[in-house]
Amino acid sequence: MKLGQKLVLQALEKEQKRLRLKAQKAAQLSEDFINATSKISEVRRKASEILQSGELEKRIKEFDELANQERAAINLTQKDANKVFDADIKAKSELDEFSSELSFLTMRYNRGGL
Repeated sequence: MKLGQKLVLQALEKEQKRLRLKAQKAAQLSEDFINATSKISEVRRKASEILQSGELEKRIKEFDELANQERAAINLTQKDANKVFDADIKAKSELDEFSSELSFLTMRYNRGGL
């Protein structure tokens, strides 16, 4: 394999890594979107336990953290489901297509083609 080919492959592998991270973030957002209502219920249950225990002053930081988690989950539920899932599918598709092309190119370079 020539030096130029190695440099091209390194650049393409770097791009593949970027696409992989993008796909992972999109998948995580989809997962969080799906679980948002469960998260809201869980957070509210924990907050209720704190309030009923009578230890709000002692556990105010924990209560504030729960409030932040609830706000984040509510914000997720307000997102457009189609956009969230479309972004996930698109990111995965881009990664798959790019990985396929990179694999093909790597194989050709290793066989002495191009």
